[in-house]
Amino acid sequence: MRLLGRYLSRSVLTATLGVLLVIVGLDYIFTLLEELKRLTDTYTLINASVYLLIRLPERIYLFLPVAILVGVLIGLGSLASTSELTVMRAAGVSIPRLILHASRPVVVLLILAMLVSEFFLLHWAQTADTYRWENRTGRQAATVSTARDLWLKEDNAFYRINVARDDGRLLGITLYELSDDWQLQKRVTAPEAEFIDGDWQLQEAREVIFNEDQLQEVTHANLVLPLPIQPEFVALQAYSTGDLPPSKLWTYGRYLESRGQPSGFYWLAFWQKILLPVTVFAVVILGASFTFGPLRSVPAGTRVFHGIIIGLSVKFAQDLLGPSALLWGFTPALAVLIPAAVCAVWGIWLIRKAG
Repeated sequence: MRLLGRYLSRSVLTATLGVLLVIVGLDYIFTLLEELKRLTDTYTLINASVYLLIRLPERIYLFLPVAILVGVLIGLGSLASTSELTVMRAAGVSIPRLILHASRPVVVLLILAMLVSEFFLLHWAQTADTYRWENRTGRQAATVSTARDLWLKEDNAFYRINVARDDGRLLGITLYELSDDWQLQKRVTAPEAEFIDGDWQLQEAREVIFNEDQLQEVTHANLVLPLPIQPEFVALQAYSTGDLPPSKLWTYGRYLESRGQPSGFYWLAFWQKILLPVTVFAVVILGASFTFGPLRSVPAGTRVFHGIIIGLSVKFAQDLLGPSALLWGFTPALAVLIPAAVCAVWGIWLIRKAG
């Protein structure tokens, strides 16, 4: 039985890695062609190629679920086409047992993907973006993470920050404070602010107060302002939620909730990452059930087609339910779990029907 398990696992792993290589390779080529439009005298083809190589782990993480699904279909399908699965079942091995053996490499790949997502993706994204920026501008980037052109809101106050650094410095701050009927009451500008003793302190701040019949201008050498952001969260503003690890999504989502600010997209990304193994295993069960049922004797190309259709259908369903969850107010976790549950139930039904 152990030898049988290794044989099944090797077949699925080989097929999955082959599919992943093809998908990532095609994505690299097409992305490189798109990047050619951004070439300059200092940002050459070699620089663009290196930039995409640094971002390659992110693309592998993105395409891994589809590669696993198609790999399971091809790996088990090739065994079914040569009647090897039929022989295994005739020897007394149940369909759930066969799927369990085939899922072992899936577990390993998912563990690696979760570790990469938590500890490496954000660092690689920062490194890649810094590398491209330095080559396109010809300047040396700062050693700290920065975010540019931020807009923040708290109550009736709107903040615009030209450059925010995660070492506790903000550059180019403008505050617009509105009344309850949305009339401009005050504007504060400052070239720089530092996070000192738990507060943001504006240097050389210029405050303009809009009264009904006049403007009043006041200059402050130092002005404490309750900016709704902490230094450790500044760098997060520069990256998409897909680049952020689950731990930072959780921390930042709770922080936004404590400030009364919208946090739905961060919670949606958090649940998508945390529940990725659930989603993958659900579609794997459905894909494997097709191997023992409707797709038992079809060509490999047909299996690949069905695998892509299943993967895209689940992805589109989650993408549609995600914003719907934020709009209607139910937990974003359901937007991830509902398509996965449908796939799992459908797959289990097909397996029981076939076996």
